Order: sequence, then structure tokens, then C-alpha cells
Amino acid sequence: MPAIRLITRILVALLLIPLLPAVAAADGESRPNPWARVELIMSGVNKYLGKYTPVSSEEVGDGWIKHSFDPAGGEGPICIDGSTYSVFTRKGRDSKKLLVMLQGGGACWQGLYRCSQSTAGQEPPGPREGIWDFDNKDNPFAHYSIVYMPYCDGSVFSGDNTVVDPGFVAENGAAGVRHHRGLRNLSAGLDVAKATFKKVKKLTVAGSSAGGVGATAFAPSLLRFLYGNKPKELTVFNDAGPIAISLDSQDAVAARDRDWQFAQFYPASCTDCSAYGQQTAIIHWRLKNDPKIREAFYETDGDVTNIGFASVNLPGFFDPLPPIIPFPTGLSQSMYRDLVLDNHAPIVEAYPKRYKRFIVSGDDSHTALQTPLFYSQEVNGIPLNKWTKDFIADKKSWIDLVEDFKALPES
Repeated sequence: MPAIRLITRILVALLLIPLLPAVAAADGESRPNPWARVELIMSGVNKYLGKYTPVSSEEVGDGWIKHSFDPAGGEGPICIDGSTYSVFTRKGRDSKKLLVMLQGGGACWQGLYRCSQSTAGQEPPGPREGIWDFDNKDNPFAHYSIVYMPYCDGSVFSGDNTVVDPGFVAENGAAGVRHHRGLRNLSAGLDVAKATFKKVKKLTVAGSSAGGVGATAFAPSLLRFLYGNKPKELTVFNDAGPIAISLDSQDAVAARDRDWQFAQFYPASCTDCSAYGQQTAIIHWRLKNDPKIREAFYETDGDVTNIGFASVNLPGFFDPLPPIIPFPTGLSQSMYRDLVLDNHAPIVEAYPKRYKRFIVSGDDSHTALQTPLFYSQEVNGIPLNKWTKDFIADKKSWIDLVEDFKALPES
């Protein structure tokens, strides 16, 4: 069956290619590149769309509805520990404005188990903080409808592999197997989004931490498959997703490649897209091929969690047991800042109208969208929530903000 599906994708792509003009969309142009869709079909990134339907839907309070899937013995949407995967929807005051929010929760690969293993503790309703404060007039998402996806696949919503690992013992007692089914979970959740909110004019996909990686990896392309170009705007908000990685951590890089199997879904013309390269390459490719997408990136240059993950296997790294965050690291604040700026600056330079940063210095906090920091963080006097509002509205006041370096306070 996998061979038949691959042959079918190739035949469809070959039939489409003669009908498609070669168009590369530079910044400021209005037409997407139709070849990009063919490449994505060829990669198989959309192969799970339309495949899974929730087996149950129930109200859980505060307007939220929980949609749960059948794990199907590891072949369906599933958490890393084998437990049931669920997504949540909430109808806002404006059903034509939709926020798809991907939760964070670390990452797991061979020998490093620092990820949320189930949806327990992630399910709404939760505290009315950050973007979840629907009564706050300063919240740009206050009236939006929501699709919220907990994170429990360990592979940043991008993996597609089952790993036999005798050293892995899950919190629920399951042992010996890791289900890295991030792409299936993501696809199933986005199918729920399309089924629940069919006519969307403004669409934002956002994610915190690991969810930020998922939001900037394959989620925008999958949303294009589902909604096409009908939403007038598609925006992407990466809330401290560590997509700039230390390439010196080769053991960790290799383990993620081997365990998650995510690189197979990169489009062929993204020649810099590789498990062994900077993951920012997929952003370059997307902005080049889809001129109707705009993207925002938030981070602190002392982010203790991201510095920790970026430091795995580097000299000076030590991972204590039991697993806790923060953990001692090999990268300094200035080294991590350079890593972030060096890898995001070229995107800003290439697409200055459609990619901007909000970089806070002298701060070791991790993520902001779902916390009070969404209203209190500032760079050069501009609050993060206002910057986000300007981003969504595509105002001229949405500008690239990188705070001058400030050393972290000594503890």
C-alpha cells in the first residue's frame, strides 16, 4: 500500500506539472508558486489529511469542545506513550477569524526524554492568561475562534516514526516503544479545524516552544491544502520555538533525524532543508513560494529552556536525573543570542515586509503567548501584545525589534 500511494502521488504530480507556469514569488509579489504545491504532494507531507476522524466530541467547559481520536494501535493520532490524542475547539465571537494554537512541551529522542508524554495537564479550560484572556480588550485574539492542540508526540508536531527503545519508560508505565506521530496528530487536528470552521477569512497558526517549531515547519503548508488561498491572510507566530539549532551537537541532530524521520517531508527545491542543517531553511522556502504568508518570531536571548536543548552534547552540558528544566548547559547567553540572530537575520533581510522579530535581551524566560508576559514584555517601549496586533493587521507600525544586548543578572 505505501508503494501504491507513492506511485499515485508521482502520477498526480506529473499530470499537474505541464499545466503549471514556473513562478517564483519574491517579496512583494502577489502570486504563489504553483510548483510548490506539487513538491509538497511529492514529499507526502499532506498524506494524513482527511484520514482521521474523531471518535468522540464532548463539552468540557468555558465553550471548549474536546475531540478525541482512536490511537489504532499506534497507526492513528497518538501520544508518545501510546495514550489517546485529543484536540480542542472553541467558537469565538467571530467564526471567520481563526487561531490554531500548538502547545509546547520539550522533545524526546534516544537518551534524552524531556517531553510531555500525554495530553494530561494540557487540556483547557485553563487560566485566563495571555492570549486565553478572552475578556481583555488588549488581546488581539479575544474574538477569535480557536483550535488548540496539546503536544505529546515528542517530535515537535513533525515526526512520523515508531521507535523501539528499551530504555524508554513512560510516565504511564508503558515501556520500550516511542510513538513519534507528530505529523499525524497535526494533520488530524487541522482536519478538525476545517470541519468546524469552514469559512475563514483571517487565519493565524501559532505555537509555543515545541509548538512554535510545528507552527513554522509543516502546519502552514497543511493549512494551504485545507483552506487554499481563500483566507485573505495567513499569519504564523513562533513563540520561542527553537528552530535555530547548534550544528555542533551532532549526536543530538543525528538522533532527532533517526528517531523522528521528519526530513522526508521537505520539498525537493528546498536544497538547504535537511535534518543536519538549520531548520530556518523551510521558512525561507515558504516565504519565497507563498507571498501571502507573513511570519513573526518572539524570543529572549537568555531563554534558559532553549539554551538547554541547544546545548545537548556540547562540552559543559550535563543532564541531571530525574529530568528537570532548567538544566546546566554548554551555551552562554551571548552564544545563544548570536545563534538566533545569525539564523533569523537573513530571513528578515530577504523578506523585510513579511518576517520580523521581537527579541528581548537580559531575560531568561521561555515563551510568552500563554502567560502574563504577553502584555508586559516590551522592546524599545513597544509591548508584545500591541506588536502582535500590528502584525495581524499588517500595519506599518509592525517593525523588526531586536533589543540591545543586556547581560542576564547574576544569580
